[in-house]
Amino acid sequence: MSSHEPAVLPTNLTRNQLHALVWEKPISHLAKAFGISHYDLVAICARFDIPRPMRGHWNKLAAGKAVETKTLPPKQPGTPDRIKIAPLQRGRAAEPAAEEALAAARGRASMRPVAERLVRPHPIIAGWLARREREIRKGDHIYDRRLKRSVRPSVFSVQERRRHRILDALFKALEAEKISVTESERLELFAASGREKIEFQLRVKLQQVRRPLTTDEREWYSYRDKDYRLELAETDALIFEVKTWLPAGLQRNWQDGRKGTVETMASDILATMLAAFPLMVAEREQREKAEERRRIEEQRRYELEQQRKLDQNRFRCLLEQAGRWREAELARSFVAALRAAIADPTVEIDDRPASEWLDWAEARASQHDPLASDPLDVFDTIAVVTNWTYRDR
Repeated sequence: MSSHEPAVLPTNLTRNQLHALVWEKPISHLAKAFGISHYDLVAICARFDIPRPMRGHWNKLAAGKAVETKTLPPKQPGTPDRIKIAPLQRGRAAEPAAEEALAAARGRASMRPVAERLVRPHPIIAGWLARREREIRKGDHIYDRRLKRSVRPSVFSVQERRRHRILDALFKALEAEKISVTESERLELFAASGREKIEFQLRVKLQQVRRPLTTDEREWYSYRDKDYRLELAETDALIFEVKTWLPAGLQRNWQDGRKGTVETMASDILATMLAAFPLMVAEREQREKAEERRRIEEQRRYELEQQRKLDQNRFRCLLEQAGRWREAELARSFVAALRAAIADPTVEIDDRPASEWLDWAEARASQHDPLASDPLDVFDTIAVVTNWTYRDR
């Protein structure tokens, strides 16, 4: 490896190790060290329930301000113990299970070519169009999440209209296969089948450009003697990304390039998503079976421990009964020795003759002896012992 190539971090970690790394350096830097994309690492953190720093965390840290580190929550049932992170490889082949699922999906998937004009748009896209019309009529500035700045609403760009047509065709093809498509309150797109959900997005590729400062900006703001600001601007390329972690090495990124446009890749995108759902079901069922086995084993260990504790407590009770029997035998022997040693049993002690004291001592020894009555009573006493009879262990 040359000195200019980034060091690749270990690819087999625990949740604790990845959590520590996530709070040690920014996700984008960490992803490069792993040899994967930023979105892949975000998806891994989401899958393994690993909290990440909020926006602005590293700027506050650099400025010497106090920041909060979120603790790692307990592992969810069925979550693997180890996290395997494989560096991205161009042209990497999917696993055999994925190839089979893809072949089956391609055999049944039916997707019309992406239309050149948007006709009868899907309800989600119709909602986007209506919202933009309202924003344009209102005329106020809006915050553009893609460009990360406030802009005045305008008609959709050529690339955005392409995006609408591709998504419209994909939404309708998915729903024809009984896959529901929904949009969250945060404008995230999801395809769902049963209990499985896949988050995805089709976005315009952005690049950083220099924009000359306006007159007002020159007057009121200081940019360290620079006469420009760096801003994000749209390019001519579209990128389709599956943000959910897909099993068996299924492809998760498609973009305009030498191999074609996203429009020509739409059928492959559809087949991949259709293939992913049964694989995700199988993976979830495996996790659930593993969790059930773990639960059964944990219950078995618990029951064995409770049985061991009960057995220990019962034996402790037996030893207590044996101790009482031995003490009673010792007490009777001692009383017998006292009778032999006392010459005059009529001598009074505390207004009672010695003979009564000897009778009292003999009676108390018999009461203390667990064998003075039915010997089976010993086991009756042991039988009522529980795991909680003795709290000192």
